[in-house]
Amino acid sequence: MEQDLRDAYAALKLLRADLVKTRRDKQVLEASLRHVQTHGLPPSAAHIRESRETQLMQQEDANSQLWRLAIKFNNKLLKMEKMKMDNNCQKKDNLHDIGDKQHKNEDQMETQTLYKKLQSLTITVEEQTETISTQRAAFLLQKKELKTMLKEMQQMLHKEKNKVLDAVLEQQQIKEKYELLETQVDMLKEEKSYLEKEMKEMEIQLETQARTSSTLTQQLKEKEEDILKWKREEMLQFDEKRNELMEEVNVRLRREKEVREKELYDTYEQKMLELQGENELLKVELNCEKEKKFRDEDEIRERHERALNELERNCAELKAHIADMESERTADVKKYEEALKEAEEQHATTVKSLEVKLVEVQKQLAASKANRSTERQEYEENLAEVLKKLQDQREDRDQHVSTIRRLQSDLEVAQTQLEMSKAELAKEVKNNQERLNGMLQQLRDQQHNEERNAMIVRDLESKLSEAQLQFGDKETNLLARLNEYEKKLIKTSQIAAQHEDTTRMLALKNKTLQQEICEARHTLKLMTEELQSLQSVCEEKTQEHMRCMNQIQVQCESLETQLLSAEDQREPSYATKSVHDSSTLDAFHGRTDDEITGMSPWRSWDLLRSGIKEIDGFLPQLQTLLGAMNDALILCDTHADALPVLCERLEREAASEKEQLPILTTALRLLRFAGMLKARTQEEEEVSVTADFVQSFRKRVLNALAQWYECDAGDNDQGEIKPMPTPTFTTTSRETALILQNWTDDRTKQLGVRRWLARMEAYPGVPPLRGASSNRVLELPPEGCTLELDDMTSEVKDAFLLLVIPILKQNRALHVRVFIRYVCNKEAMLKQQEGDEEVGIEKVWSMRIHAQSTVTRPRPSSLKLSPSSRGSPSPLAPTSPASSVSSLSSTASSRLQIIQERLQYLHHNV
Repeated sequence: MEQDLRDAYAALKLLRADLVKTRRDKQVLEASLRHVQTHGLPPSAAHIRESRETQLMQQEDANSQLWRLAIKFNNKLLKMEKMKMDNNCQKKDNLHDIGDKQHKNEDQMETQTLYKKLQSLTITVEEQTETISTQRAAFLLQKKELKTMLKEMQQMLHKEKNKVLDAVLEQQQIKEKYELLETQVDMLKEEKSYLEKEMKEMEIQLETQARTSSTLTQQLKEKEEDILKWKREEMLQFDEKRNELMEEVNVRLRREKEVREKELYDTYEQKMLELQGENELLKVELNCEKEKKFRDEDEIRERHERALNELERNCAELKAHIADMESERTADVKKYEEALKEAEEQHATTVKSLEVKLVEVQKQLAASKANRSTERQEYEENLAEVLKKLQDQREDRDQHVSTIRRLQSDLEVAQTQLEMSKAELAKEVKNNQERLNGMLQQLRDQQHNEERNAMIVRDLESKLSEAQLQFGDKETNLLARLNEYEKKLIKTSQIAAQHEDTTRMLALKNKTLQQEICEARHTLKLMTEELQSLQSVCEEKTQEHMRCMNQIQVQCESLETQLLSAEDQREPSYATKSVHDSSTLDAFHGRTDDEITGMSPWRSWDLLRSGIKEIDGFLPQLQTLLGAMNDALILCDTHADALPVLCERLEREAASEKEQLPILTTALRLLRFAGMLKARTQEEEEVSVTADFVQSFRKRVLNALAQWYECDAGDNDQGEIKPMPTPTFTTTSRETALILQNWTDDRTKQLGVRRWLARMEAYPGVPPLRGASSNRVLELPPEGCTLELDDMTSEVKDAFLLLVIPILKQNRALHVRVFIRYVCNKEAMLKQQEGDEEVGIEKVWSMRIHAQSTVTRPRPSSLKLSPSSRGSPSPLAPTSPASSVSSLSSTASSRLQIIQERLQYLHHNV
């Protein structure tokens, strides 16, 4: 009977919780329906958040009230049990068997009445639950239909708003471009008038230059003859010095120097011959131009332009040759200087070491001489003492003869040792002197070699400086002004052509935009009409829901009254079950395992996220608590022999000061807590939480994150749709350069990515080179181009998504898609586990940007991405002009292709 009463009470408690939840859901729906009736649109995301927060607060309040009521009933039950125990004890003492039988009969009657009441209550509750479940199912279906309708309407409204905003932005951009073009046209007109004046002045200057060209040719010939004479004299002097200084050098060095000198001399003669031929050609062309100037000014201008182009090419070739010669000579000079520096450092180190050795040897010699002098003095003193003793004690000669002989023998041995040491010192001194002489000779030889090399380097530098000055002065004076005027004329013609093209394009775009705006207005009218019809339907359904909710409310109130009456008959077993239920989280409250498994994946992931937020901070606290418990219990185990006596002594001393629990009781409590945790972890054998289980779960999560995931530049963590503002800068600005610097320190990777972004931004055109416009068209392959970026931090990834990719998406000729994945490096994880502080920033993100033309893009447009990071090649076409960029280092062949394309482009425009 007691078990049945407990089960019935638990069932009533669950029913009450369900009724409270239904009441709260009803209140939320009523609020949403009122909002729809008043405003006509669904509530915003902020309002939904506020409603969710209020729901959570109400749930917490209800839970706290239930806990308080449970505690009160538990206290009442405990008091009743105590009273029963006291009454039973008194009755046993006073009454006998007759009284016991009467009490038993009364208890049986009470239990029978209670059992009948419970049966009736359970029948009524089951009927009410069935009706509530049917009404709830119908209500949920209607609610889902309304939500889907509202979501579709919201999406349609957002799309149309975005279209209107895009159209308005394009109109503003067109207006700004048109104003800029008008200002540019005014500036071009002013520059054109200024250039016409300068052309007239140029014609006058060309006549003067034609006169001075003949004088310049004569000066060149004279300078060439002087240079040849000077070179011959210098060569003779150089040969004489070389023969004098390089006698000690090997034959190989002589041959190499002679070969180098011959090659330099031959190249120089060839260049001089080429310059003479070019000067003769210039003379002939200038004479022809003088004869034809008076006939036709237009023909003269054309021929002058041709001659100037040829001069520019020849000068560019000469500059390239001179730069090559300068680079070779500077490289040779640097090599000689490095060799000289190394030799000087070696000599300095050797000289220092030898000086230190000499000082040490001198110190040793001085010490040995001092020791020998002291030894001699000691021996002489001993001998004098012995002689005095002999003179004083002639009577004892026989006794001291033996001692004298011994002393003499010692003296002889000491003298022989002195002689040997002197010979050894002399040998060491000779050897050191010979070594010093050899090292000094080597130093002298090396100094001579350094002086010779320095002379050679100075001669070469003087020759290079003179040649550079001569060629530079002539070229700059002749060609600087002509280049400037020609560039200005080319710019004016190009800007005028561009202005005409842009005006035509802008006129066409204005027409298309006006048509799109008219269509958008028409669609807006249609959508407003549909919204009004839907609002009327929603109002009818809300009225029906209100009726249903009123019925449910009446039923709920009746059930609540029944439950409150049943709470008075509560048993103490509820305390244990409530404690057991409190172990579950708020996210899992009132939900069984079957319900959780039957949920949709999106709802289950939301439930997991809310549960993780509730546990936030608990696991590290539990880790510290378990560590402290382990240390304390190990201390008790290791010192179990001495602790009983010591604890009694300590507790006697501290009994008067504070009222604390004894050490033994606290230790037993900790041990019970640890046993409870162990039993709790081993209760379910099917899902045993171990370290291997958690590690395998983590690996599975990392494998799932290592897959490619398509994302949008405006996606947030919360999933809200907020249109991001487009950045005001371009891909060639300083902001993008800073983002790429934070990504990698490799300069080649940064340049490659910047070129790819610039080409995609300028598509279908080609990005301008050094301010010059281009009329070429970039052709993309049908499968598109991709850019792969590896080893990115989260900050760099967010910068690309929020700043760089919106710039590319402004180009309507491209369809841009972005793919992201999270790659966990094993070495970085090991370093983090060991506690390295240097691995603070994790480069675990990789990105792929796929750009495809909107004309050639197929409708399904499914991009196949490889699961591995570098296993399969990216779909970047190697033949396309926009596909010469990747996140890896560019090869020399790709660089040469890019340089050739730019040179061809410059020649065509010139």
